[in-house]
Amino acid sequence: MRISFPPLLAILCGASLLTLSAQEQDPAPDLAGVAERFVAAYNEKNLENILALYTGDAEMIDEIDGLSASGIDAIRSIFESSFSKYPDRRIALEVIDVRQVATNVVIEEGITRFSGEVPNEEGDAIAYSAVLVKDPEKGWLIASSREIAAKSAFVDPLEGLYPLEGDWILQGEQMQMELSLALSNSGRFLVGRAVTSTPDAGAMETELRIGYDPSMDQVRWWTFDELGGFGQGPWQAIENGWLVRSSGVTADGEVTAAIQRLTFEENDTILWDSSNRFLNGVAQPDLELRLVRRPPAPSFSFIGPDESGEPEASAPASAEAPATAPEATSPSSTKAPKP
Repeated sequence: MRISFPPLLAILCGASLLTLSAQEQDPAPDLAGVAERFVAAYNEKNLENILALYTGDAEMIDEIDGLSASGIDAIRSIFESSFSKYPDRRIALEVIDVRQVATNVVIEEGITRFSGEVPNEEGDAIAYSAVLVKDPEKGWLIASSREIAAKSAFVDPLEGLYPLEGDWILQGEQMQMELSLALSNSGRFLVGRAVTSTPDAGAMETELRIGYDPSMDQVRWWTFDELGGFGQGPWQAIENGWLVRSSGVTADGEVTAAIQRLTFEENDTILWDSSNRFLNGVAQPDLELRLVRRPPAPSFSFIGPDESGEPEASAPASAEAPATAPEATSPSSTKAPKP
């Protein structure tokens, strides 16, 4: 019997690279054409040709200069500023790796080489990562791109993850989720679980682990659900949150992929957007989730002196506690810093 999976599995999904069948077309030639058109348009400073290579809701992140842009208008501004500041700069792309995570989704990694200020002088070489999706009419388009900063030995790789510690809850019309995360004993991972419930599939528990992957020099997460689905994906710190690219496989063997943005609206609220979601290569609707931090349960309260004059402490809350037990207090005013 086929088991329906909760919508959250499209977010908490795991990596499984597709193997092309004989009937499927190798995307490499088309992707090479995208890279060639991008280089030509950039070197010609042809802004419209560059923008034609992006999806309408594409995202661009520049770790080196701390810039980020979402949508064509914002990306246009980034290129206009760059062309104005460096009118004679030229680029070349060296594609190192291409991984196909769905029929119409690939992850491309490589090196961007910029010309120096002096003609023919070798300039900066910057690592990049890009997610491309295949549009039925326009072909392969850039959905997300990132210029990767060089590794710093003095930066805590988990910095920015600590605000995720604690217990969270989401309550919606078609889904409820309880998420708990805590720092591992080693201090090298955030570990926890998510219990997701939907009317169709009931409750499902997913184990999570978020940590630093030294082989990729980036934060990554791994997830495993109780039915056998699993997943992974890199996390990229952005202003006031994280950008996550996830891919995976369900217990039924269905390949999934998604791009998520986690935004800390407050220390106790997270907006979780999931877009570019695919199930076996078929586009799925975008999701917008809002997680709210659970306040700690009351465990101690001051009642007053007993007959001996000593203060009397209440016992921890239990199933036999009276119905008029005090309400849960709000979270501590000492809040974790935003990433």
